[in-house]
Amino acid sequence: MKVALHGGFGVIVLILSLLTIAAVVFVAISLYTGRGSVGSESIDTPIDRAKSIECEAQIRKVKMQLQIYRFENDKYPARLDLVEGLSTPDLRCPITGSSFEYDAASGRLFCPDHKS
Repeated sequence: MKVALHGGFGVIVLILSLLTIAAVVFVAISLYTGRGSVGSESIDTPIDRAKSIECEAQIRKVKMQLQIYRFENDKYPARLDLVEGLSTPDLRCPITGSSFEYDAASGRLFCPDHKS
């Protein structure tokens, strides 16, 4: 007498598939909501990442103008308002409105709120 062993195989595959899908959904949700972590760093929400990227883009724009000024004058400007092509809003964080911090000796520029 032969016993059919194929009847339970479909149920096991179904259970394993559901567990795999549940694990993928759990990881995706934890990364999207910012409750996941990589190493010791917490992952920011997508909105926080977008704000930080917007600030970094503004800083890159100002740094480019600083490099042009340095190329033309062989030194960094003493103040950011001496750079042509930059308006007052360009010198502030687009998210918080804080003024960028600037070191004239090194040409270092960063946002005090985003540390970039």
